[in-house]
Amino acid sequence: MRWAGLPLIGLLLFSLLWSGISAALESRPLARDGVLDLRGWDFGRQGQLSLQGDWDFWPDRLVGPQEIADGSAPPPDRLAVPGRWTNQTINGRPLTAEGIGTYRLRVLLPPGAPALAMRHNQRFVAWNILINGAPVLRAGHVGPDADSTDSVGQRAIAAIAPGKGELDIIVQVAAFGGYGGMPRALLLGNADSVYGDWQVELALRAAFLSLCLSIGILYLILFLLRPRDRICLVFAVMSGAIALVQVTSNTPLSSELLGDQSGKLLGLLNNTMFPAVWLSCLAGAALLFPGCLRRAMVWPTVAAICAVPVVSLFTLQVPWLLTAAATLGLLLSMATLLTATFIAFRRQIALALPMALAWTVLGLANLALTHRVGFNGVMEAGYCFMLLMQASMLIDHLRHMLDQAQQSNARLAAMNGDLEDQVQDRTRHLTDTVDRLRLAQERLVQSEKLASLGRLVAGVAHEVNTPVGTALTTATHLSTQVRDAEQSMRAGTLTRRQLADFLAETREAASLLTATVERTAAIVQSFKQAMADRTDDRPRRFDLADLARELRPTMETRLTNRPVTAAVEIPPGLLLETYPGALAQVLGQLISNALDHGFPADRSGHIQITASATADDWVEIRLEDDGVGIADAIKPRLFEPFATTGRAAGRTGLGLHMAYTLVTGLLGGSISIIDRPGGGTSALIRLPAADQEAPLPPPPAMPT
Repeated sequence: MRWAGLPLIGLLLFSLLWSGISAALESRPLARDGVLDLRGWDFGRQGQLSLQGDWDFWPDRLVGPQEIADGSAPPPDRLAVPGRWTNQTINGRPLTAEGIGTYRLRVLLPPGAPALAMRHNQRFVAWNILINGAPVLRAGHVGPDADSTDSVGQRAIAAIAPGKGELDIIVQVAAFGGYGGMPRALLLGNADSVYGDWQVELALRAAFLSLCLSIGILYLILFLLRPRDRICLVFAVMSGAIALVQVTSNTPLSSELLGDQSGKLLGLLNNTMFPAVWLSCLAGAALLFPGCLRRAMVWPTVAAICAVPVVSLFTLQVPWLLTAAATLGLLLSMATLLTATFIAFRRQIALALPMALAWTVLGLANLALTHRVGFNGVMEAGYCFMLLMQASMLIDHLRHMLDQAQQSNARLAAMNGDLEDQVQDRTRHLTDTVDRLRLAQERLVQSEKLASLGRLVAGVAHEVNTPVGTALTTATHLSTQVRDAEQSMRAGTLTRRQLADFLAETREAASLLTATVERTAAIVQSFKQAMADRTDDRPRRFDLADLARELRPTMETRLTNRPVTAAVEIPPGLLLETYPGALAQVLGQLISNALDHGFPADRSGHIQITASATADDWVEIRLEDDGVGIADAIKPRLFEPFATTGRAAGRTGLGLHMAYTLVTGLLGGSISIIDRPGGGTSALIRLPAADQEAPLPPPPAMPT
């Protein structure tokens, strides 16, 4: 039903076309022998008048008012206006298409003629109009040759004083690069009427231009939003081409907008828009009615349409060629498009009939303009009908998009509800999973701490085992010697010599027992200090060298039965105020990591621990080894939890993560591990230094 009004609009356009033809056939006063008698013409009642008929004409000459007045101008010939030099003759001699010439017409006005106005809209050649000797209208600059002639600038309407009841009109024409003549007659009428029609036409054409641009921009926006709708791009191009036709034609709109531009350039652009419009129609048919265009008809049609702007360059040599080419292109285009719509109609495609009507009206309007029949603005009427069709399709397209958007919004709302439920469910699962992973990580960290403590206890047990074994052996030997001495005393066989030997051995055993017990006490003291540091939750001030000395037994225990040596070069006086237990754990973890990963199997090597103070009040602790280095696969995530290359050996991958967490968190420093030049790794710990001048506090009480 939305297309029901289109036939009515088409019928209206056809009636306007017929009325235009009828108006063209209406009898009007014609000039004879260079004189147009309008003394019986009523400008108020009968309206405006085209100054047609036989004008005086001087070929190949620019004649001025002074030459005519003093009689120095040669006798003129007669030439019909309107007309082009390409199809006109004087005394049987054809006129040249290019050149110069002068027209003259005397207009006899009725008594008491009102204020008059004249308009002329020929843009593509240079002309100059003088009335009663004064310049009134012009297009470009008229010169005697091509070098002094141009078509830049125009004044197309002006008011005229009736004078003494006569108008002496002189039109000088210079045509170079375009056909000469006066293809359009001058329009003379009541000033109010002429200017009123000019303003009305200007307003209508401006509104039409705004309609073209608005529809084109809307279609372009739709195409950018939905690139798959290529028909929107086609209609946008068509609307733009129609808009360019409006601003490059011989119209008031063109005079107002581009009055200072070259008429030749505007003419070339105008001819170029012809194929742009009709190629857009063919592209639209291909997209609206897929498979309905006949290839055998399309290619000749495209060739004929594209030939029009090319043929326009040769109109001077073959004047009729442009009209013939445009007519052929229009007929082929209409035949191709109507054939496609007929096939689409048989396939029951909804837009077939409306588009057939639109293309028919557009084609007939183009033919009317090409052959100069019909009313003024017939071409614009055809374009307007096409734009109304596009506007109807645009509204339908927008309504369809709105329906789709509403359906999509409903689906999205339903999906959003389902998604929220799924997100809540997944969130609960993820929360439970994260809690379980956090618990597992805490357990693994605790197990790593226990493993570290186990290694410490194992080291202490190993260190204590040696002196305790020595003390046990010495005590056993001493007990045996005491028992033998008691037996000798009871038997009375104890000699002075035996007593001296017994006392010497007893003294040596006592010394050995004392040394081994002191050694055991020192080891236990070191273990108790380490335990105190691990359990102390407060930072304290200490010397880094003392901490390294306390950790040495544990380190030596780790090196037992391994072909790896270690050296600790930490000078005294490097004071820190932090958590010694946490730092001991970090250093122990780095040593264990170097042994486990840097020296696999029976690989020999060396570990060195050094420390120094920096100028910016930091203490740097560096642990280097000459082992196998860091595996490339684990370098980017070296400190991440569970990152390890020893998973098969039962390692958790939490050791370095725990060290990183302690250094960067509790200890307030930084840690990095890189490859060491020459092989191996280099771990660097940076910690803030304590005040080096303040005395050390007493050590904390030992746990009992």
